[in-house]
Amino acid sequence: MARTERNFIKGVMNKSVDERLLPNGEYRDAMNVRLGSTEQSEIGSVENSKGNLPLTTLSYGGQPLSAAAQCIGAVEDGARETIYWFVHDSTNPVSPTGKVDLVVSFNVLTSALVYHIVSTSVLNFNPTYLITGVNVIDDLLFWTDDFNAPRRINTTTSYPAPIAGVDQITNKTLNVIVQPPIAAPTIQLYNQPSQENYIETRFVSFAYRYKYADGEYSALSQFSDIAFEPEDYVIDTSNYLNGGMVNQFNSVLVSFNAGGDDVVGVDLCFKFCDDSIVRVIEKYDKSLTGWPANSTQTISFSNSKIYTVLGGNEILRLYDNVPRYAKAQTIMGNRLMYGNYVDGYNLIDANGNKCDIDFVAE
Repeated sequence: MARTERNFIKGVMNKSVDERLLPNGEYRDAMNVRLGSTEQSEIGSVENSKGNLPLTTLSYGGQPLSAAAQCIGAVEDGARETIYWFVHDSTNPVSPTGKVDLVVSFNVLTSALVYHIVSTSVLNFNPTYLITGVNVIDDLLFWTDDFNAPRRINTTTSYPAPIAGVDQITNKTLNVIVQPPIAAPTIQLYNQPSQENYIETRFVSFAYRYKYADGEYSALSQFSDIAFEPEDYVIDTSNYLNGGMVNQFNSVLVSFNAGGDDVVGVDLCFKFCDDSIVRVIEKYDKSLTGWPANSTQTISFSNSKIYTVLGGNEILRLYDNVPRYAKAQTIMGNRLMYGNYVDGYNLIDANGNKCDIDFVAE
């Protein structure tokens, strides 16, 4: 019995010629196939191309999402064979707000479905504002939708689900911007017995910064007053200098706010007034110190040991600049960058009128 073989090396679909006269290497019609080489087949073979098959189903409160649920953004993490996508369900019958927003992922190798964030109000997705700016950096997932502030989550962190339909997360949990200390530390000079005066002739001021859960650091707080109280005025006749211009105290009590629940550590810093180098007095881990949230802590400082220093640009980092809204987002030069954004606030009153700034300097 004769054996007929036909190859499709040309990869050409030819509908113009009768199928009985079709040249070798061409094909008449094909559905859901592709020609090429893969890990599972040899070069030039025809194979079925995967179509749109459901990988998993999503639910909230034990019930599948409604038919109105839609994906408003997605990103692929090729290194981990994981798909992340953002889902908005506008008519969910279980949610007390009538809507549910989710950030979920699916690993195509293990078929593991992870609900990273489930929210009834805080995520505040809007199907009109698609999430087209998404980036995965190590374990952090960043996104922006031009409707909410730029946000990020740690994909290895377990965020609490709503309880009785009430979100257990806040905007501060998700926003890219992290809050720096609001107030400068306060100081109180005093003398320790049997203690050398290492701040006798030095003008020292203090600041602190917060460390957050994902290794993020805030900008420095404002610096405190100068920790210097001179002796009584007296002229040294040998050199005609003010001999009383020395610090009469040898130690300083520095008080600062330990930060909120999302702050995991505090770096207490100081600088001398004749240079711009910021030195770290101590790095405090709140899980070890047991400091309550937003409590005031007081540390004694005498400048009697060697301190580590921060990078030279930290003294110039007065604040972190993240836009209020941004349509575009990308990674460039190891930096997260935004485009088509709205930045800053207009100085207007409750009626929408411009505020007149009136102040007196003294």
